[in-house]
Amino acid sequence: MTTSAQTYQPSMIGAITRAVLPWCLLFVIAKPLLSLRWPPPEWSGTLLQWSWFALGDGAFVLPFLAFAVGVTLKDLLGYSRRAFRSGLVIGIAMSALSYSLAAWAVPMVHHRHLVSMGAETADVRRFGPRTPTGILENLRFVQENPPSGYTLEASSPERFPPNVLGWQLHLPVAVAVFGLVNVFLGMLSAELTVDLRRGRRRNALLVLGLVIAVAFQGSQVVAAPIGHFIGSGGLRSGILAAWLPLSVPLAGCLLLPYFIRSRRYG
Repeated sequence: MTTSAQTYQPSMIGAITRAVLPWCLLFVIAKPLLSLRWPPPEWSGTLLQWSWFALGDGAFVLPFLAFAVGVTLKDLLGYSRRAFRSGLVIGIAMSALSYSLAAWAVPMVHHRHLVSMGAETADVRRFGPRTPTGILENLRFVQENPPSGYTLEASSPERFPPNVLGWQLHLPVAVAVFGLVNVFLGMLSAELTVDLRRGRRRNALLVLGLVIAVAFQGSQVVAAPIGHFIGSGGLRSGILAAWLPLSVPLAGCLLLPYFIRSRRYG
């Protein structure tokens, strides 16, 4: 059997599925309970609205599920080059899917929903779907025709702040890269906790996964230029705001090997 065939043998796929399924179910159950509206809007919307929410949820959760995938790969394949190669291949695949959903599928479905609403959304749809193509067109228009003042009103995309548009353009890419990094964080976490008893190890991995997820998500919220613009009208770099939160998981990739060596060699 070739290496590529071994990488995707059914036992591995089944193990990865079993690892991520509980997290998916937790997300599906927790999201409606934490919704600010009841019933959640996707429960009473049209098929297009439901598709928009479902695709958005998938794009959001995929990079975080990558941690569980990394743990599973390390447990299955041990400490080998094959584990690294498998993590790289699967991580890239998950990241590509996450980016495709967030940057293309979700905006296109949302645009179709807006079109179905008729003339009342014509201004919102001025530059087409909020895909990278539409955002770039919007950004070029704003740069070539600077407005007297910027706004975040959806009905005035011709007055969107250019830094926010740059942030929207780069954010899906940065989040997709986080998904790839998160696979290796899962692998490192699995190695760090390998000597713990089963129950303690499961809890430790749960805590590590949640800490990484919350830290990355929190840094995204802090770095986002929207709040800064609303608060002070400032136009700090949107590109930097999109990529800066990656410093958190990358720092984890540097710290976890140190803890592994310390635990192994005292």
